[in-house]
Amino acid sequence: MFGNVMAIERALGTGIIISSSKPIPQSVQQRIRAFVDEYERTFSRFRADSLVSRMASAEHGGAFEFPTWAQPLFAIYDEFYDATHGAFDACVGEDLLALGYSNSVQFLPELASSVSEDSASWRKYHRSLPVKWGDISRADGSTTLHTSQPVHLDFGAAGKGYFVDLVTNILKDELGDNSPANSDSLSDCDFLVNAGGDMRACFSEENSQIKVALENPFDTTQAVGVASIASGALCASSAARRRWKVKDANCLADNAFESNCHKSNGCKSDAFESNLIATHLINALDGVPSQKLSASWTYIPAKTCAFPTAYADALATALFISQESDLQKIVQTTGAEFAVMLPNCAACQVRKTSAFPAHFFAE
Repeated sequence: MFGNVMAIERALGTGIIISSSKPIPQSVQQRIRAFVDEYERTFSRFRADSLVSRMASAEHGGAFEFPTWAQPLFAIYDEFYDATHGAFDACVGEDLLALGYSNSVQFLPELASSVSEDSASWRKYHRSLPVKWGDISRADGSTTLHTSQPVHLDFGAAGKGYFVDLVTNILKDELGDNSPANSDSLSDCDFLVNAGGDMRACFSEENSQIKVALENPFDTTQAVGVASIASGALCASSAARRRWKVKDANCLADNAFESNCHKSNGCKSDAFESNLIATHLINALDGVPSQKLSASWTYIPAKTCAFPTAYADALATALFISQESDLQKIVQTTGAEFAVMLPNCAACQVRKTSAFPAHFFAE
């Protein structure tokens, strides 16, 4: 089905693979590579020259103008921020930085064991997010963000999926012929855009599908099931891969953003326990990595919304940090199907919607 491959190593921190039934011309590949750099210069908090890094270092804030193509992503964050009552928030970049998720973070090896920490070990960790997504001023439809202090944004919850959608649009624009403007496929070309497991499939035939293994969060060398997806987006979230030990945990006291650790007199006695294992799945309401699930998978058909991978990516994260009932409107609007695995390695219990297109081996 896919005889041609284009790969961009380390792009967006994970690498990008585009598989297609026809060769992708060099001019199209160059356009995609240029857009990777533009996207990272806009959203990467690991690049000192990015727009979000400038926001983080602006002592008194300012007006930061993002590209016009960022507007739908901001709208998605608005939607999920409201639906989850603030648990889904791009401002968790502050939490991730405080917990040690920076350029120098060293992820722990994937172990065949429970990937979540005992919730009791986080009980002394309390903080108040200094700036929330809802506090950032932005005119309707505008991509200019107004701040009054440094703000650490992290768009990892939906940004990679959104990037996949934009690359898909580039491919359709460059390779399209006489396909209808609202079509998700090209008349004679099939392709798959995969950015670290967030993927968008586009098929010329309505009944075409691709099979995708669903990774076991307790043992990443194994699969727990197989999904069969047609034109649309499949995304996953898991606490298995991006896990790291919190350094200097004893110095993170009741408010993680007010320094209570001084070399001269040591740390406060009420600092919380050390040796904590953090993940990127942060609930913005308390700053604590979610332990609600072990994994989530979401599938959204391409025909139901303009940015199915962005929504699938966001929903996979939101399932970790919010109640499913809060997400029902988004699920219904996008036609999303999903499955979640509960944090019990022994049982590997899976719960899924009726039309989620996958078979789990434990069923």
